[in-house]
Amino acid sequence: MIILKAICVLMLNFIMYMAFGSFFAVRKNIKWSATLTITVGFFAYYALFAVITLPVMFTYRPLSLLGKIWMVLCISVLVCSVVLFGKPWAAKIAEIIKDIWDNRYFWLGVCTVTVLATVAVAITYSFTLDAAYYVANVTTNVDTNMINVYDPFTGNWQDHFELRYVFATYSVNDSVICQITKLPALVQTKVVMSSTVMIMVNSLYVMISRYFHRDLRRAFLMYILTMIVNCMFISIYTASNFLMTRTYEGKSIVGNISLIIIFVLYLLLVSDSHPKGLFIMLFVICMGTATISSTANMVIPTEVVALFAPYAFMKKKPQILVKALICILPEILMMLVYVMYVKGYYAIYTYPR
Repeated sequence: MIILKAICVLMLNFIMYMAFGSFFAVRKNIKWSATLTITVGFFAYYALFAVITLPVMFTYRPLSLLGKIWMVLCISVLVCSVVLFGKPWAAKIAEIIKDIWDNRYFWLGVCTVTVLATVAVAITYSFTLDAAYYVANVTTNVDTNMINVYDPFTGNWQDHFELRYVFATYSVNDSVICQITKLPALVQTKVVMSSTVMIMVNSLYVMISRYFHRDLRRAFLMYILTMIVNCMFISIYTASNFLMTRTYEGKSIVGNISLIIIFVLYLLLVSDSHPKGLFIMLFVICMGTATISSTANMVIPTEVVALFAPYAFMKKKPQILVKALICILPEILMMLVYVMYVKGYYAIYTYPR
């Protein structure tokens, strides 16, 4: 029963990401990518969740209230998305089915590798302190019906919110899902979210491989080599290490989804067929990433400037650099907020004063 429920939650994740992402990536009568839409929707989902969560958390309201608000909001977004984008979805599903049938051996190989990688990360043992923190934090929030008020390791009440984690509301969403579905925290984090991340990463690898190679044999070879690199290049604090051993953690998402999708947007920008609203998507990705892990505050601005600044100078288009800098404002703001907290300028308490 738990396995069946976990599979349903996994499928619901991608439906919701598609619903959220369609508002940014789907345009009528214009070709669009399902992988790009789902990935942008992933970050839009968590960006909006943070906007809803922080006021509830800072006013000391229970987790159950947040769950009700978020459930109503998600249903509303899903209904609106179906009404507005139902026809483009149906056309895209038919296109995907045709592509799978026409290139069935390619997709058979991709699905085989993806399933094996997903099962591997879902069943392997996680032994890091951060892994324990994620699961314990979700469990503590659910059991106390509060949001980040109690220390997940000791159960002790915390005098103030730990700013290193408080704005990274990604794990709070797991708490909400667990409370609504009654799914155990370990299953939600270690199985559902690990599987979600691995499937999304593989989808991005396929997208990039097919971008560089029209020949599907070469595209599949590139895809396989990318996976082999991730399996073999495991040392301390590499993106590969987080992907294969700490898949559901925020740093894993930043290193293996955020950085890759920003690179994909850059590839689309330098091509002749970049989608409309590319920088809006980039802003959504940057904002969503800032709510997943504080690591984003350093690595995302670095990547965005490293990619888009040289291109803006080469093309003599300063507006590209201006747009890119606007996109990383969430990370810069979060960095300033955290530095001010560390320096002792303020604290956000877990009770009214």
